[in-house]
Amino acid sequence: MNSPDPKHPDDKPPVDFEQLQSACDGSVELMRELIDLYFHQADEIMAGLDKGIKEGAVQDVDHLAHKLVGASLSCGMSAMVPTLRQLERGAKEGRLEGAQQLFEQTAAHLEVVRRHAQDYLRQFPA
Repeated sequence: MNSPDPKHPDDKPPVDFEQLQSACDGSVELMRELIDLYFHQADEIMAGLDKGIKEGAVQDVDHLAHKLVGASLSCGMSAMVPTLRQLERGAKEGRLEGAQQLFEQTAAHLEVVRRHAQDYLRQFPA
């Protein structure tokens, strides 16, 4: 049984493909490279967030969440932003209560975004 995709606020698509295309000046090759780079960095940042939350390192969580918010907005990976901003806000305030749940929601959003981006790229022959 498949569970439904985590919903993005306001039922917006998880990826803003217009923003993604704009960031790449419409170049499919550049878009592929940017998507690969985004997911590579997102995976590394998520590993750091997981570690930071488990260790109670609020400054690391703040920094890493902020970094991934910026990358996500630049690339149009909009589903990532709301939970990352909540993580960032809590860490700025020196608290990580609920951070593990937010992290898990963000991880689920990352997989949804990854799937949508990969599906989108399939329409362009390599």
